[in-house]
Amino acid sequence: MPNFRIYYVARRPHGIQLDSEYTRSMEEPRGLLRHGEMNWEEDIEARNPREALRIFFEEHLERQSDLAYIDEEGRTQRPHRFDDFDPDRTYVWTEDDRLMEFQGIENLEGGLVPCPLCGGSGEVTPEVAKEFEEIEEEGEEYYR
Repeated sequence: MPNFRIYYVARRPHGIQLDSEYTRSMEEPRGLLRHGEMNWEEDIEARNPREALRIFFEEHLERQSDLAYIDEEGRTQRPHRFDDFDPDRTYVWTEDDRLMEFQGIENLEGGLVPCPLCGGSGEVTPEVAKEFEEIEEEGEEYYR
């Protein structure tokens, strides 16, 4: 069964405090950002992206009414059906005192490789890795 990586961000109005909730977590956040934002990613095994989102939201929502998406005019709307998610929509929800936002989903079956730019501490697509290797071979500089 394919694996999907879901990207999302947590926001707190006055910044995120790295409290015991985060230090006890088995998953480490991708990074603490300015203005109280923290990026997260989660891998889920599912048959397709819609099922991956359904599984993800079942794990993250206390109530289905906590979930909305942003429509074309920038307004929040409630999903018509909880089991039919569109991976191209921007979903928002609340968890504890945080506003959460779905950032995207990636099918990992294409295979990620260690990032040559960051010394292998992250993963990128093979195309991106090849691009960095070509830049390095040509002697061009890129920022580390």
